[in-house]
Amino acid sequence: MTIYHVMAIVLLTHLGVIGAKLLIALFAINLGASPLQVGLTFALFSILPAIFALTAGRWIDRIGVRLPLVLGCSGIALTVAFTWFTPGLWALYPIAAAIGVCFMMYAIAGQSLVGRMGDPGQRTRNFSYYSLSVALAGVIGRAGTGLAIDIFGHRNAALLLAIAPLLALGVVLFLLKRMPAPEASTLRGPRRSAMDLWRMPALRRALIAAAVIETGNELFALFIPLYGSSLGLSATFIGMMLAAYAAATFVVRMALPRLVTRFGDEAVLCGALLGAAVVGVLLTTTDNQWVLLALSAAFGLTLGCGMPLSMSLTYARAPDGRAAEAIGLRQTVNKSIEVTVPIGFGALAGVAGLAPLAIAMGVVMAIGAAVIARDARKRGPPMS
Repeated sequence: MTIYHVMAIVLLTHLGVIGAKLLIALFAINLGASPLQVGLTFALFSILPAIFALTAGRWIDRIGVRLPLVLGCSGIALTVAFTWFTPGLWALYPIAAAIGVCFMMYAIAGQSLVGRMGDPGQRTRNFSYYSLSVALAGVIGRAGTGLAIDIFGHRNAALLLAIAPLLALGVVLFLLKRMPAPEASTLRGPRRSAMDLWRMPALRRALIAAAVIETGNELFALFIPLYGSSLGLSATFIGMMLAAYAAATFVVRMALPRLVTRFGDEAVLCGALLGAAVVGVLLTTTDNQWVLLALSAAFGLTLGCGMPLSMSLTYARAPDGRAAEAIGLRQTVNKSIEVTVPIGFGALAGVAGLAPLAIAMGVVMAIGAAVIARDARKRGPPMS
């Protein structure tokens, strides 16, 4: 199998999940949810993965990627489709949690599969391709979901979204025998603590960078539906703003290898976070929908480079036989962010309004840039 087969699986699965996350947020708003309740739906996508991702990573190291990919893709298709039966706001909470667990299994297995393809010199390229598929899924999933909601309604849009991960399952089953078996070094040996991974400075830096980037992504994904709805924008246009962000991440990821070669990993990350901080503050200075569309794209250009860098670094710096566990630890860190940020900042928005939410987004990005820059000075040579 080739990286292009994996890209097809990634594109289809992420299309369903990214679309479902926007669908559930807008469905909750349509059902009268407060900003805190919308933040809770976002958090529920991640609360169980935050608890179980490390365990899932160890499990995948032992059994390989085949069964987790089958369970993940089929579970996502089933749970997204189940949104059609939603009788009220309360039902969206367990649906979001179930989608999150299935996505966790798929994501750890998928990233482990990408890391094992080709030689180490191809790893950054392969993770870039993975991230390009995620970005393309974001463009199609967000724009398509907003349009489908306006045309068919929230429940019928869920059925349409479920088709994509179902097709991904078909690709997985077709390729199942070509996927790699577990590495021999993972089949036996004493259980080791996750703190052993956290104590590795290079791996810890990659995890911290991932956490800061994930915070920015989550705040933006929460802010846009809330702010767009408060301005009376349609679901279609809200989807377009999120799609513009995703399209911009696609563009910047195509240029990422050259940027990293010229400036280094930390310089790219710091510049991206500082740019995202400025854009985050600017978002609440206008109610012009076309300016908001442009700012959404600018946010994608700044923050979109972080995902492939943090994935590649996490895999590369994991000890032999513990790659999926390291990816699981990265998922635990990221999912913990995805739990706390929507609830905390959703509560902030409910009390203080949306402007403080955007300002807080900018402040978090600026602090993240400062932390990464300080760490780079302590470490010396740039990450590669």
